[in-house]
Amino acid sequence: MRARTCGGALVLALVGCGGFENGDLRTGTVRGRVLGAESGVARVSVLGHEELRATVAADGRFELDGVPAVSLELYVVASRTKAARTPVLAQGARVTDVGDIQGKPGAFLTVRVRDEQGAIPPDVEVELRGTGEDRAKVDTSSGEVRLGPLPAGCYALEVKADDLEDVETEVCVREGEERLQPITLPADDDGGGDDDGGDDHGGRDGG
Repeated sequence: MRARTCGGALVLALVGCGGFENGDLRTGTVRGRVLGAESGVARVSVLGHEELRATVAADGRFELDGVPAVSLELYVVASRTKAARTPVLAQGARVTDVGDIQGKPGAFLTVRVRDEQGAIPPDVEVELRGTGEDRAKVDTSSGEVRLGPLPAGCYALEVKADDLEDVETEVCVREGEERLQPITLPADDDGGGDDDGGDDHGGRDGG
């Protein structure tokens, strides 16, 4: 008696016979090319999955592994002035090619931080959560930091400083916009910013 087979194509056979592990089917690889990529500046990440980020090769090509097989957005910085957000639906255990990504004029966000007395707090850090960008330090002489280029869209802005309450607020920017975002950090009666997730200081809009 002949053994049962699972069809002609190798991929279909593996799927039908359980050749793929479930974990492999939940994630895939996304690749593409950033047009006009600036060396040392261009980078790609997955919005909401900041651990998924990749540098861009000299020819603009990039590849991201382990991307969840759901509808997501790529966060793309093409150069010092251009950026983009690109939707993608990764396919489990497969390579999804998004093709060419053209950067658009990016927005720039200047975050101005003060305490409740109007003074510039020391050691302030600012982060756009979920973008894969590193935390930025606020200049202690101006109390400001400039972020960008940012693709048009909305972002969760988080501001932290020692001995003051953390502030998180949503900021939306348009293509090519220069925006000033003032933030006031309230006094923290508990004696410090919440870096360990103990108290919930989210949702306080500083301006």
